[in-house]
Amino acid sequence: MARISTFIFTITTVLCSILQTSIAKIPTKCEGGGQLKYMWGDALTDNPECIGPNNMPYPTAAIERSFRGSNVWSGSSRMGRSKKTIDPFLTRKALLAAHEANSGLETPTISRMGRAVNVTPANTCKGTPSRLCKTRYNTTAPMYGVSLTSGQPVTIVQKFPDLLQQVVFEVCESSECDVVRGECTQTYVPYLFLVIPLGPVTLTGQDYVLVESGCVCRPKYAAQTNQEASAMSTIPRL
Repeated sequence: MARISTFIFTITTVLCSILQTSIAKIPTKCEGGGQLKYMWGDALTDNPECIGPNNMPYPTAAIERSFRGSNVWSGSSRMGRSKKTIDPFLTRKALLAAHEANSGLETPTISRMGRAVNVTPANTCKGTPSRLCKTRYNTTAPMYGVSLTSGQPVTIVQKFPDLLQQVVFEVCESSECDVVRGECTQTYVPYLFLVIPLGPVTLTGQDYVLVESGCVCRPKYAAQTNQEASAMSTIPRL
């Protein structure tokens, strides 16, 4: 009886191991990047072989081959002087710090200090908040995007850690403004990425993709404008 129990336990362990290996090999969708409107995937968090909007795996091997043989991508003249690459996570930290500084966003430390030390007199009115709409921001290294020039999905070149095209995004988290009666509207800014077309890799080039860049409060009776269309009109022709 003891031998039978041991045999059953061994078989169960082997089957579980096979099942876990099989599940690990099942391709997953490129879902990183904070569920943005015009971009999919994040090269820092997604599986390198994740499935893109064309239901095909991200072309990691093709990018690797092109990266080795292309002076345009690798910048071989500069790499000859320095073989070191910047840690992508240091780049991410620097991008976030720059975004916070340029946008006047408070860091958690400053925010905690502001709550702990109340330096505002009781009889003084507080100013209007610098931001009327609640947002969240982070960085992403998008793997796919919607081309502004063609309206079609394109593959954004990402090769960890040598060539990571990271951007900062900022998206609306509220639909209404806190102080002024109005609507929180997402804003966008065009970013120029090194891309390849979906399908067979035959060409390389650059293309613009809209990236979430903040949230503005539009008063209730203000005239409506298409911010995405105006962003597109500023794109120079390639």
